[in-house]
Amino acid sequence: MTEPVDIAVDLGAVAPPLPEIIRLADFAASPPVAPPQIIEGILHQGCKMILGGTSKSNKSWCLLDLAISVASGQPWWGRRCTKLPVVYINFELQPWALAERINALCLARPGVSDTCQVGENFHLWNLRGHNADISLLRPKLEEQLAKFNFGLIILDPAYKVLGNRDENANGEIASLMNEFEALAQKTGAAIVVAHHFAKGDSTAKNALDRMSGAGAWARDPDSIIVLTPHEEPDCFTVTSILRNLPQVPEFVLAWDFPLMRVASDLNPDALRRPQGRNKLATDKEFMDAVITDDGKTFTKIMAEAKSSLNMSTSTAKRALNRLISAGLVINSGGLYWAKVQKVHMP
Repeated sequence: MTEPVDIAVDLGAVAPPLPEIIRLADFAASPPVAPPQIIEGILHQGCKMILGGTSKSNKSWCLLDLAISVASGQPWWGRRCTKLPVVYINFELQPWALAERINALCLARPGVSDTCQVGENFHLWNLRGHNADISLLRPKLEEQLAKFNFGLIILDPAYKVLGNRDENANGEIASLMNEFEALAQKTGAAIVVAHHFAKGDSTAKNALDRMSGAGAWARDPDSIIVLTPHEEPDCFTVTSILRNLPQVPEFVLAWDFPLMRVASDLNPDALRRPQGRNKLATDKEFMDAVITDDGKTFTKIMAEAKSSLNMSTSTAKRALNRLISAGLVINSGGLYWAKVQKVHMP
């Protein structure tokens, strides 16, 4: 008779004991207090966030910049950050490359002139070459992280801790998210990870669907920040999808090595299209060609768009409406003019 064989099955994170059912009256009498917002209007402590973007969209630079912002209590992309200890868990960069990036970021930021000013709160864990399934890595992470009282844990990038999981399988990505949740519950810190876009035209999809793989990537996190290439080179439209906070209006970031800076004069709707679908002119080219600071009539704008840009009336009208919606063009008294003088535009 064949002896029974024990088969070990990895079920991922072990769920904590279930809480008791309580009455609403008791819940309302002593409501839970919201944790601090680590990033104002974006992320609470103890929650999870994904930063999604195309390959080579400077996601690691953005997350290192976030780490410096939280460690120093300085704003990130114009939003206040709570000063808390941070650990950046690096799975991708060589240590010397990571050091160069941090030095460049500190030198470029006002108020953070060198690493000494963030060194007490900013911790690094260089795990390049030690990639592992998060289910195996999490106990070791918790052992190390228990030595500190981190408010923010950044794992960069997410695919390095997938193990044998298929990023397109909902059940397997749900188990990955459960591991991140268990890490957040154990440490009390916010968990932030980077994830890449799917191949193809990202602008043809809803912002929530631009990230590669299973839907659980988008359904599970409390906060999602999506960087979509803008029609202007080295610029990205930022879209936020937030569970616990009001949605943030879209805005544009411009890559100004080594930082992403807010470009308030660019239209967030002007996303980069594949070559075959490009508009006849970018919104900036439309502004430069037909919008002036002293005002023009609609008829004159349409005529000049046709003569100088070979635009049809319908295409020019859509471009004009986009710029009005973005607050870059003002319509008053039958005249349209640039809200910001074009000398200030990049």
